[in-house]
Amino acid sequence: MLENLMGALDLVLCWENFFWAFVGVFCGAIMGAIPGLTDTMAIVLLLPFTYYLGPIPGIAMLMGLSKGGNFGGSLPAILFNIPGTPQAMCTTFDGHPLAMQGKSGKAMQTALFSSVTADALSDLVLIFLAAPVAAVALHIGPPEYSMVVLFSLVVISVAATVDPLQGLLSTALGLLLATVGTDPEYGTLRFTFGIIELSDGISLMPMVIGLLAFSEVLLQAENYFRQRLNGKGAMQQVPVSSDPDDNRMTGKEFKMCLPTIGRSTVIGSIVGIVPGIGTTVGAYLSYLWARRKSKTPEKFGKGALEGIAASEAGNNAVNGPNLVPLVTLGIPGNLAAALILGGFMIKGLVPGPRFMEDHAPLLYALFAVLFISNIFTLFVGSFFIRYARRLTNIPRSALYACILVFSILGSYVYNGNVFDVWVMFCFGIFGYVLIKMSLNLPTLIVAFFLGELLEEKVRQTLLISNGDWTVFFTRPLALLFIVLTVVVTYLYIAKIKKAASRVVE
Repeated sequence: MLENLMGALDLVLCWENFFWAFVGVFCGAIMGAIPGLTDTMAIVLLLPFTYYLGPIPGIAMLMGLSKGGNFGGSLPAILFNIPGTPQAMCTTFDGHPLAMQGKSGKAMQTALFSSVTADALSDLVLIFLAAPVAAVALHIGPPEYSMVVLFSLVVISVAATVDPLQGLLSTALGLLLATVGTDPEYGTLRFTFGIIELSDGISLMPMVIGLLAFSEVLLQAENYFRQRLNGKGAMQQVPVSSDPDDNRMTGKEFKMCLPTIGRSTVIGSIVGIVPGIGTTVGAYLSYLWARRKSKTPEKFGKGALEGIAASEAGNNAVNGPNLVPLVTLGIPGNLAAALILGGFMIKGLVPGPRFMEDHAPLLYALFAVLFISNIFTLFVGSFFIRYARRLTNIPRSALYACILVFSILGSYVYNGNVFDVWVMFCFGIFGYVLIKMSLNLPTLIVAFFLGELLEEKVRQTLLISNGDWTVFFTRPLALLFIVLTVVVTYLYIAKIKKAASRVVE
């Protein structure tokens, strides 16, 4: 243990790690603060460029992007009632009303301090849970692994969307895309349609960039022309109070919000451990619980500091525990974790049961980087609060032109192949169509990641058991996850029937 810690200290104490973590936080905060962009889009656009960095600097930048983007989304939510990221939706409930009272500085500082506090506490949860879960994971064989992945896919299908059928269809599309390429056992080509470049499967980064970045450019172009036709309303001006206390969070107010931050951190951490639920659910559940426990629930929705603290703490607390299934089982809990998994894979690192044993110093160094990123978030956030209004006024035409350029460059840089650029364009159009059909792109991408893993583990299981499928029912842990999968599926079907009965009525 001591040897691993000393090795981690030697790895992390390098200016390059600090620099790229800072760059990640800074860029993530910028993109999170611009409505229409998200922390995940920031990761998507910059992930290919981590190819030229070492493992720790590259992954440090990705984690910084996630942390910075999570906070950045709260700025337009407070100032303009427009969440910069989906998880900042609940922040609008109290953040914007408080801003309209001339207290935007107080609201943004509450969001910042709550985010950083919950993020640091959730990182501790990751550190303390990673080793025990990894120890258990070492005793998990292919049958158990297969059922864990299957359970994760079912949970992702049900939890990711309002309509379970949309979640199921998104997951099915992701699994179908994962089968493209060469069959690992028989060597036959599957769904390549004579295109030799697809024999190794669909390139990960071009697909993700197309689905998330280029599709967003198409959507924003459509919105722009629609606004030109319909006319665009002026945005309401946010007043600024001349009282200094109205533009900062006092120590007394922070102390008052601490119980709310603590409860929201617990809720967000629990949500984060379960794959597929995500930061938006963590924020929403935390907000509802804070309002229920508040001594003044009538103030919620009118500018309650506790409401802002609950929302921001709840969504940021998901970050740390969300990496637990990633580093111990190789299963990404949500889209951001899936993209970080892509960062590991670019470096030739495969998270899983033996990852903590084989790369302990590296993993502890990454844990240290998480805390360093929290410190950077505090300083970068304080700086951004002063200039947030200017940041959110960046011309959309220039912004999305830059995204298009980064999308093309990122797709090409990944393999140095022009074909990948065409893959990006195709998946951008495909993603645009799926969005119009109300399908969930993050669910599709996570299912794509898990599809190959599921096939590999099921094949290994059948190889070990000589083709006997009953092996899944004779292993206790595998059977447990089969039961859990059946229970979740039952609840899923019940939800569909309930929705159908409402339509009939």
